[in-house]
Amino acid sequence: MTSLRNPSRRHWLGRLAALGVGHAMLDVPAMAQMTASPGPVLPPPMGGLDAAAAADPVAFLDRVGWGASAGQLQALARFGATAYLQKQLQPDPDPALPPDWSAQLAALPVNQPLEVLIPPIVRQERAIRQARKDDPQVGAADVEARLKAINRFKFDLAQQAAAQQVVLGLYARNGLQQRLSWFWLNHFNVFRGGNIGPMMGDYTQRVIAPHALGRFRDLLRATMFSPQMLLYLNNAQNARGHVNENYAREVMELHTLGVGGGYTQTDVTNLARVLTGLGVDLLDKPVRVRPALRADLWQQGLVVFNPARHDPDPKIVLGQTFQGRGLDDIDAVITLLADHPATARHVSTELVQYFVADVPPRELVELMVQRWRATGGQIAEVLRAMFTNPVFIASLRQPQFKDPMRYVLSALRATLGDEPISNPQPVLGMLARLGEPLFGRQTPDGYPLGSSAWDGSGQLTTRFEVARQIGAGAPALFAPMPDFMRQSAPSATGAAGETMSATARPPHRPPPDLARSAVYLAQQNQLGTATLRALAQADNRLSWNTLWLSSPEFMNA
Repeated sequence: MTSLRNPSRRHWLGRLAALGVGHAMLDVPAMAQMTASPGPVLPPPMGGLDAAAAADPVAFLDRVGWGASAGQLQALARFGATAYLQKQLQPDPDPALPPDWSAQLAALPVNQPLEVLIPPIVRQERAIRQARKDDPQVGAADVEARLKAINRFKFDLAQQAAAQQVVLGLYARNGLQQRLSWFWLNHFNVFRGGNIGPMMGDYTQRVIAPHALGRFRDLLRATMFSPQMLLYLNNAQNARGHVNENYAREVMELHTLGVGGGYTQTDVTNLARVLTGLGVDLLDKPVRVRPALRADLWQQGLVVFNPARHDPDPKIVLGQTFQGRGLDDIDAVITLLADHPATARHVSTELVQYFVADVPPRELVELMVQRWRATGGQIAEVLRAMFTNPVFIASLRQPQFKDPMRYVLSALRATLGDEPISNPQPVLGMLARLGEPLFGRQTPDGYPLGSSAWDGSGQLTTRFEVARQIGAGAPALFAPMPDFMRQSAPSATGAAGETMSATARPPHRPPPDLARSAVYLAQQNQLGTATLRALAQADNRLSWNTLWLSSPEFMNA
């Protein structure tokens, strides 16, 4: 199998010819190697971060956000990389979206508080099933139709949350916070199936995003007290006498300490016992416990700590004794895990893999671990240590192969200019075709960080197709808003709510002139001879756009 790392001349040109990119390309020498193989880190250029970003602004913006845009290139040129980075490292609750999109996202049903959104769906679903049990004469076809309508509504809510992430990735001014939020969504991965899908708007915007640049302990606690995580990893079923270790195992292996982090199976079992009683009530009803336990009952939104389900006996986790004090013990174990040296090393290593290199330089990881300990796990400060280090600066000249999310968003940001799209559905389709659908990773490890997961030969073919779609102007992006963005809840009979059908055809749009785009003009001095020669021989604007967006220099950053 041919890999994108070392594409043969025949493989590369064959893909172009199959897509009708241009017959003149058949005489062009093989393109440069698609991804840089691991090797010694180059010394940083003179002048540090500002000089490196000035020399290659597209590479810098690709690393600290979702890719360069005309507006960000102007801001970088005006303020310099150091000041630009300082601004990006400050949490910004206002993404400053185009006005129409701000209003549209605020009105999405998926952005309602969970205690408003979820209980009616669950009650209606249970009522339909109960009615069938109570009256066998109720037609099976009618029951299935009503349940199908509810499931469709759940799916539409998950699609709304995914579309919202696309819009934020394309237009939010806090690009680093948005890209870091995607990292945390992977790190604390939950799958959109069942009742979790309708809650993904809450998970992205209330659990992850506000804590993305804050203290790791707070982020860990937000996920541990989220109904999405408690459902996904089965802690909602974790109770005294019926201990479920699934979440405890993953929170140690994936979220905090990492494999080889010094914990044992006994630690996993005892952590699960600490977490007994922490669960979810999807109906948002008052929980009843006997009078002696009422003072220890805790409920916030859909999350409940039920002391009747908690194991009150002492447990030892990582050498620390917990006396069965319920929520106090849970908060104490969160601090224990968040502050553990293995957690600092595990998470810092993954951050370097995400932002710098597939094989993390040890000295950079150690520097970040030291900063983690000095600041109590302040994520922004750990990132500052990484971004301002000479190893990161040098890595701008050793690009990584972009995963699908980075590739699609950076291509669209380079292409769209200031014109906002009206229909994000085609972007969701591109990501699905490339194997990275939003909220679609079923296993708790999240999507892979390394280039090798995305550089197979099949990926090359699909990327050419996506590059051609975007290079053609992707008119479907400017079609009317899709129905799932306007979907209302099913009625009492189970029928889907009324929607405005988007039947109008996408407007005709000629391929954009990307040869004159701000991003291309900022990158052209970094293009290799083979790429420049290929672009010079392109037959037409569509071929030129496709070649640039699928070039080694664009697919790596």
